[in-house]
Amino acid sequence: MKQIKQTIEAFVKGGDTNDKELLDKVVHPAYQNIQDGFFKEKGIYVISKTEYLDLVDKKTFGGSPRTIHYESLEQMGNIAIAKVVLESKYLKFFSTIVSVFESDRWLVISNIPIVEIKEPIA
Repeated sequence: MKQIKQTIEAFVKGGDTNDKELLDKVVHPAYQNIQDGFFKEKGIYVISKTEYLDLVDKKTFGGSPRTIHYESLEQMGNIAIAKVVLESKYLKFFSTIVSVFESDRWLVISNIPIVEIKEPIA
């Protein structure tokens, strides 16, 4: 479980600090970010690893430090599912993060965030 948490925490830190290189190391090539809405746009958005890294690099995503609270973390063989609450000054994320063990390391393969706005971003 320690390695899974380290991977999730590196994933969160990479977003918080807009560190594309760190994210590239901990995100699986088949990664998908699946979310209901995209800022003020409605609908389901499925974002690939390449698109996600580009959004982080352009600072459309990320840039604010978040705390991590684990609501649950389950490992079933080479798959782990974490329910976490990530909170910054501006946003609160209720995320389901799925990680897989492949090539002797844990990688984040999916993130499904539900985003709650706390206060407007300046």
